[in-house]
Amino acid sequence: MYFRDRYIIRDFQFGEAQISVSDPAKQIDVLISKRPADETHPPQEPHQGVATAECRREIPARHHDEAVSSGNLSIKREVVGQVRDDLREITLRALRLARWRTNAPGGPNPVSSALGLRWSLDGTEWKPVADNLRIKVEFSLLPPWTNETAEFVRTEALGELDEPLGHQLLREAAVNRKNNNLRSSLVLAVVAAEVGFKQFASRVFPDTDWILENLPSPPLVKMLKVFPWPRLGLAINGRVPSVPDSIESELAKAVNLRNQIVHAGAGKLKAETVDSALTSVSDLLYFLDALQGQSWAANYLSPDALKSL
Repeated sequence: MYFRDRYIIRDFQFGEAQISVSDPAKQIDVLISKRPADETHPPQEPHQGVATAECRREIPARHHDEAVSSGNLSIKREVVGQVRDDLREITLRALRLARWRTNAPGGPNPVSSALGLRWSLDGTEWKPVADNLRIKVEFSLLPPWTNETAEFVRTEALGELDEPLGHQLLREAAVNRKNNNLRSSLVLAVVAAEVGFKQFASRVFPDTDWILENLPSPPLVKMLKVFPWPRLGLAINGRVPSVPDSIESELAKAVNLRNQIVHAGAGKLKAETVDSALTSVSDLLYFLDALQGQSWAANYLSPDALKSL
């Protein structure tokens, strides 16, 4: 039996570019592209995209026969619910990887709405799955989209790699900033930096994992200073890598403000202050990505951070 799920994407700004991912093991194909102009439901909005995920899946004979005789197939059938979850997971992960790889802004969830799971006996005539629930989430994409980026998403979507948690938390902080929730934005941005650095340290030095998970962490800036950077065995412009001074100084300001907010109930913040904090956290996370072999991440460092390198 064939299944198809479609999602509407907001702020799709890749023009005619297409994002495609295939999972041969699960017989899933995903295509993400500009939304056709002739689609009218739901109503068109500027810069929309659409993601279509399809698969072919064997289902128990009793469910197949019931669907043929009644013309209905319920999402309550375990195998059908699993299909929906599989289609959604690879689609969402492809979108998260695309945003991470292109440094595209956007909320923590990449899809604005689901159009509903459908099923077909021949892959041509489609019927809606009964009892299917819709989701409402948000997404935003910005160029550039290159062949190299497309290959990265296509390949990594089938493996274990995903957008790091620090980046996901930073997206939530950016949404709060957009909604003018400045204090929560700054607090969450600092959390994103702390989580991102601890996960980085755990990956590059697995023997310290138990310490990072079970003992209270020193302040972020102190961790950056005492971290054994030479043990990475890397060099940038002939020097042992370390967090650029511009990033470290801005992070120190952000951590201090976070502490004032959390411990002293500090009041108003300037939008420019929060913007600087978000930039410094983004710089830190992409710098750490680059040190872990994602060389493309260096393209998304701010000019000040690059100067420090």
